[in-house]
Amino acid sequence: MSLLRNIVLWLLNHPQYVLGVFLVLALVLVWTKKKWRKKKPYLPWLLALGFIGYVFVFIRFYDRSDLLRPVLRNNTVETLSETSLADDQTYCFGIDVSQYQGHINWDEVLLTKHPLRFAIARATMGRNGQDIQFLHNWEALARVGLQRGAYHYYRPFENSTEQANNFIAHVRLVKGDFPPVLDIEHMSPLGPANLRKGVQNWLRIVENHYHCKPIVYTGRFFYERYLKGSINGYPLWIASYGPHHKVAHLPWTFYQFSEKMVVHGIASYVDGNFFQGSLTKLRNFGI
Repeated sequence: MSLLRNIVLWLLNHPQYVLGVFLVLALVLVWTKKKWRKKKPYLPWLLALGFIGYVFVFIRFYDRSDLLRPVLRNNTVETLSETSLADDQTYCFGIDVSQYQGHINWDEVLLTKHPLRFAIARATMGRNGQDIQFLHNWEALARVGLQRGAYHYYRPFENSTEQANNFIAHVRLVKGDFPPVLDIEHMSPLGPANLRKGVQNWLRIVENHYHCKPIVYTGRFFYERYLKGSINGYPLWIASYGPHHKVAHLPWTFYQFSEKMVVHGIASYVDGNFFQGSLTKLRNFGI
């Protein structure tokens, strides 16, 4: 049963192949019509019904219909009101994950009723730390077709060059992936100036390696007090929970608005994020 479900999910996530098969079958029927027209005149109707059936199921699947849901490991009611602003025109919705979410079932994640468009996974921490779930998340995101990104958790008391090299050694980005992300949340024990110097060094090394400007993730208060003015030109991913107007004055590209989203396939709370712009803009934001 599990194999059948995986096959069905694969077919629903790769409609180009299914439609190609229907096209080939239609051409075969046209080419051989003299052989079946009298004895099996129902063949075109079967093909048409199969095509209509697939289109119906495809539409219902992407509408996240309960009719098509398997039994979910995490069947908690999803708080859809929080993502109602994500209309794929003004905002696109996505999540970020790490080992703290445990082993994620990304096939079930696809069945969420949230309008999920992207996911960003933690890859590395400090000068030698690695997220134990990164490889699973990274490979699964490519398999299920979600736009993906990877981030590094910055430790301000460790060497920034070694931290940049740690990320580079473990993350291979391909076309369509988001630019690298630096997560900076804590002050350096040597003060704000040292923190900014280390952050700028990490950004410079990683930018030179991947040939694109990294994204900087940080909290609203931390950005305004310590980083504002020192990371100009880099896309900003701001975290601020509560009323959305608190970030209206900031030049954010991504906005983390919640740390308590419920998404099927993930056994614990997960962060919710908006990308500012249309789905087309989101797709073009990849490297």
